[in-house]
Amino acid sequence: MITGLSCPACGIQRAIYALMHGQFKEAVEYNYYLLYAGPYAMLFLVEWLLPNGKARNQLASVIENKYVVDFYILTFLLWLVVRNIYNI
Repeated sequence: MITGLSCPACGIQRAIYALMHGQFKEAVEYNYYLLYAGPYAMLFLVEWLLPNGKARNQLASVIENKYVVDFYILTFLLWLVVRNIYNI
């Protein structure tokens, strides 16, 4: 509100609520970035639900890899710029 810019996360709570009610199109309209980052975030839930063992450690090593995390941070910041340039 102070800067007049839309943050990259604006609308995520409404999007998740719409997803929980089966309204996929409406959820995507609230925040397009959720469509991109949602599957990555779901992998953390999958990791948490897996029992301790080799599969969990392998999944953790992939999703917590420095380059993967840096990539998602970079795309999040890029979404900030794109969202405000095109008023999405």
